[in-house]
Amino acid sequence: MNSDGKMTDVFPSTIHETIAGLQGILADSTIMETGGRVSEEIVRACQKGRKVLICGNGGSAADAQHIAAELSGKFFFDRQPLFAEALHVNTSYLTAVANDYSYEEIFARLIRAQGRSGDILIALSTSGNSKNILRALEEANAAGMVTVGFTGQGPNAMETLCDYLLAVPSKITPRIQECHIILGHIICEIVESRLFTVHKPAIFLDRDGVINKKMDGRDYVTKWSQFSFLPGVFEAIKLFNDHGYLVIVVTNQQCIGKEIVPAETIRAIHERMAKSIEENGAHVDGVYMCPHLAAEGCSCRKPGTGLFETAVRDFRRRGISIDMTESYMIGDSETDIIAGKRAGLYAVQITQNYSPQDCPDGTGILETAQRILENNKERRTAT
Repeated sequence: MNSDGKMTDVFPSTIHETIAGLQGILADSTIMETGGRVSEEIVRACQKGRKVLICGNGGSAADAQHIAAELSGKFFFDRQPLFAEALHVNTSYLTAVANDYSYEEIFARLIRAQGRSGDILIALSTSGNSKNILRALEEANAAGMVTVGFTGQGPNAMETLCDYLLAVPSKITPRIQECHIILGHIICEIVESRLFTVHKPAIFLDRDGVINKKMDGRDYVTKWSQFSFLPGVFEAIKLFNDHGYLVIVVTNQQCIGKEIVPAETIRAIHERMAKSIEENGAHVDGVYMCPHLAAEGCSCRKPGTGLFETAVRDFRRRGISIDMTESYMIGDSETDIIAGKRAGLYAVQITQNYSPQDCPDGTGILETAQRILENNKERRTAT
């Protein structure tokens, strides 16, 4: 609040504090690497039928319950539950042990009863000095559990009791807790993806000159009446569908950045395109476009790889891991080929606006699809 008593000033200053904490995490490669190792430890534990137990006090108790719910329920997609539980949820037990023994023992006794070698304990304490959290870690270590600490800027007593420590570079309790839940969410996403995603290859298709005819000169397709499918498109996409490939369109559309046509119009064209493909017995699984000008230097405009990276992330969150080593980029320009290779794909260039009548020696999408599938068959036979 400033001298004039403007409460609204608290919002930007507080958000900047949270951003500073997150930027501190981004700048610390140790935290990133530790988060990855924690994720792998949880994956291994779950694969062996082990448990993930989580504890914290106050706001950290809420975070513990939140993370447990994401693991035992679902994070992004439907899948089998994982054994994850926050240790404070049984209030009868909690009050009995706090009354009969001490509050310091509330988590330690549960761990003594439930914890087994190979289980995971995630302990949250913003100060790193909460006595019941320290006792929980001692019991977990004695039981042979893998111990993970979420805390704030040290030094603190947790540091010597954890196999893995995720220390947010801040001393402000609410900001630490906000960063803790973000780290917890990232770990939940990695664990869910590693345990439950289905691996599939994909065909990434450029749009203009591959799916539809390019306009003459430097004109853009700005309305559906200008969109004309090239020969063999429906048959090629159906071939890929039938052979288990995802089909994903990745297209540069700087006509949006030039303000020639609004993004909503291009999205409507893509919806009509997908519907027409479906009406002809095939389907596309996703359409990704870059609306930016070439001069903006964005990461999503091909030959950048941003569109591919976004597609990989989106499909992972739907339970599908795109196997980029078995996937292809089909385009009509050198830009498409460079982008595909940068993304780790096989890249195939076809003839722009291919027509068997006008360009009998060219290569269109159907011929390319047949060649890709035949080459894959030969490769599998050879191995």
